[in-house]
Amino acid sequence: MPSPAQTTKLSLEPEVGKPTQFQSCTILSLPNELLLRVIALLSTVSIPNLMVNRSLRSVCEQGLYRSISLPRYPRRSIRLLETFLHRPDLALLVRHLEIDFSWLFPGLFPQDQVPSAIQPDGLVALSLAKNLNSLSLAGVASWIWEPEMAKLREAIFKMKLIRLDVPLIRDPHTEYACVWPGDSDIEDDWNGDLGDEIRKLLQAQPLLEEFKFSDSSITYKTSASLRNNLKHSDVPSLKSLQASPHLAMAFLPVANRLESLNLRIEDWDDRLLSDMETKSTAIKLAIRHFTIRVWYHDEWLWSNLAKVFALFPKTEELSVAINSLTTATDVEPASYFFEMVGKNIYHLPSLRHIEVKFETLYPETPGIFEVGTDSLVEYKIACPTLETVVDPAKRLWTFRYNHQGSGDFEHWLVGPLIKERLAPVKDLPAPEGSNSLR
Repeated sequence: MPSPAQTTKLSLEPEVGKPTQFQSCTILSLPNELLLRVIALLSTVSIPNLMVNRSLRSVCEQGLYRSISLPRYPRRSIRLLETFLHRPDLALLVRHLEIDFSWLFPGLFPQDQVPSAIQPDGLVALSLAKNLNSLSLAGVASWIWEPEMAKLREAIFKMKLIRLDVPLIRDPHTEYACVWPGDSDIEDDWNGDLGDEIRKLLQAQPLLEEFKFSDSSITYKTSASLRNNLKHSDVPSLKSLQASPHLAMAFLPVANRLESLNLRIEDWDDRLLSDMETKSTAIKLAIRHFTIRVWYHDEWLWSNLAKVFALFPKTEELSVAINSLTTATDVEPASYFFEMVGKNIYHLPSLRHIEVKFETLYPETPGIFEVGTDSLVEYKIACPTLETVVDPAKRLWTFRYNHQGSGDFEHWLVGPLIKERLAPVKDLPAPEGSNSLR
């Protein structure tokens, strides 16, 4: 017969085959790091529903304000700046900010709609986001050079940015500059060099790793100025660049840490290819992520695509964005362009991932992005190191050896990609009785 001590010991041991009993757990008992991961998966409109107590409110605010994207919403941007003024603690949470400053221009935005609290320029509110490291400034196309924008430049120069996106630059050197509402004759009086102004911006951001020129309307005069004067000390940390080919050539010889290159649309020809080959000599072996955006009707480029790919032979991830695929009867289907890309990637022996996508303003016709699965096999044959492919229908494919063990491989559908989270569908309504901007 067991002693009392033995009985106690046996009673503490879990019974074999029975599940261990866990203490009840609620969402409030999760660490903040896990809560933030959960909140990151929710839509912006859903997050406020979780603000049921002080603890959750604090975490939800971090999820709401860490990354803010309002690139085409001036009224929402105004309300955000107001929030910064009333809650400086929330401004400190912001790391990534895309904001629209078009309300600065009376011709575009009635000034009686701008709250007096953020006049005249909103820079006090913007400067409260002291922990900002990623910025996209929309709605002000001339802020890099225009004398009247000196205070805005000064505020941005003081930031410690890792990422900077310039959605639009109005180059004063073009003789066909558009006339914007509220413009003066300042362009005719300005004798500066936009290339020098861009260099000053870069020099003020020594930590900058990603630089994006979303617009490709920079003139040859500006790009030539940068090619002649840009130095390694201007971009010591740059790892990722998005620009037109002509503008990119100013960075390629001096950005020796560059590993990601996104070339915007441009009309290619033999001279551009030759110049790019010369300028990319020093950096071509460093590029691992290469993106190129092209017109579907650019006959020269489609005939010389292999030569363009050969500029960066160490590419491991390739993205080809085609603009645009229409429903017109005289346009080749997506499968044609998909096959064309596959026939020209043999110059990329290290390629592991490729995506071919279309940018179109036209409604999608059912089946317009379908491609033949035989083309996937051709991709793998051209690049044996290839692991994954994203087709125009946004489906992810990979490869596996067939079950017969013959040493051959076959394509295998992983599944459709998750669509990107949409930004707000519209701006805030204009005050009653005023003109609507958006």
